[in-house]
Amino acid sequence: MLLMDIITWEPKDSLKVAEFYANYEYPKGIKVIDEWTDLTGYRTFVIYEADDEKTYAASVLPFMGLCKFETFPIMRLDKFMQLAQELTEEAGEKGMGTAQGKEGSEEILEQIEGLEKRVERLEHHSFIQQEDTT
Repeated sequence: MLLMDIITWEPKDSLKVAEFYANYEYPKGIKVIDEWTDLTGYRTFVIYEADDEKTYAASVLPFMGLCKFETFPIMRLDKFMQLAQELTEEAGEKGMGTAQGKEGSEEILEQIEGLEKRVERLEHHSFIQQEDTT
């Protein structure tokens, strides 16, 4: 399974995290796809595959108490869209969101329209503020 970790730490622990990470080796069963760091500090993003939950636990355990992990199952968007289409077709439905029925779709459209109106008002308000300050 493909996972993404958002790893954060306290600024005071930055040196400890850097030293620990410099010598850290991922356990067998973890295949790192890519790693990024937040240039504003104290946060790293890791995308990887884990064989199972035991392997995952072994990979985060050494950092417990030093870092906070937020872990999410992820999938490439194009693969997800294809999977969602296949699943809705298997269920005898056509298109996304039809499992909610017509009433659910209408409610969602109303919410979208409401959000669009809010955005327009915010954009207008922002434009007025910009004119006032110049």
